[in-house]
Amino acid sequence: MNAHCTRLHLFMDGELSESDAEGFRNHLPRCAACECGLRDLLQLELLAARALGTGVAEAPAAKPEGNVVSLGAWVRKNARVVAPLAMAASLCAVFVPRMMPAADVPAIVFLENQTTRELEARLSDPRADQWRRYSPMRGGADGVEAAQGTLPLRPLAEMEERKDFRGIVAAYVLHGQWQQAQAVLAREPASLARDSDLAVVALQDGRYQDALALLDPVVRADPRNPQALWNRGLALRALHQEARAARDFDQVAALGEPGWSDEARKLAEELRAAAR
Repeated sequence: MNAHCTRLHLFMDGELSESDAEGFRNHLPRCAACECGLRDLLQLELLAARALGTGVAEAPAAKPEGNVVSLGAWVRKNARVVAPLAMAASLCAVFVPRMMPAADVPAIVFLENQTTRELEARLSDPRADQWRRYSPMRGGADGVEAAQGTLPLRPLAEMEERKDFRGIVAAYVLHGQWQQAQAVLAREPASLARDSDLAVVALQDGRYQDALALLDPVVRADPRNPQALWNRGLALRALHQEARAARDFDQVAALGEPGWSDEARKLAEELRAAAR
């Protein structure tokens, strides 16, 4: 390792001077460690872009500040060095996930390392539907990100390769990245689980009637669906239909889910008290 090996991320972010960047370009073909590191970074960027349904080579809408350049511009500028590495990254993206078993998802992806939850609604993915005491976050989006931690890209890329749409949506929602969640939901095949998760997004946006329109067919098709019943109860509560909301929470309580049943029973009692 030499001084160039410590500059890979600076090179990727466009933060090196032109002379230093040229020195790194000359160093890269002769250093296996930097070549491997660059390939990994490219693979993450390519797969993350696919997960978001965007192209990595898109030009930015506005001129970036300082020396930071977009990945697309950087790739075009450094095509001589990057082309073989990008091809290798693409091959890894296609073949490696199919040849190897699914890796364990880090606890931070579904916030399994948290003792409370900040989302009152329920998601369809069982990994994101573990009961914890509800404790809404106070403050803005920055506070949410700080409390939850940064969502790592590699597990998202691996879930994308497995077409694990429910997992990707759940991860984005739990980390407060609602626009990314909506982008994935738009590509997800139609299903009851997808409609239930779309209703969670509608609840977040305050579109309670839209949430009901999504959830009513889910409950008709699956009358014991705990996530749909719970989320419909939240929508009805927001629309001041306390009696109907209490009935939905009563049905969730009757299912006997650890934690969820007790919370549903308490919500039903509060709603009946409010109705009186």
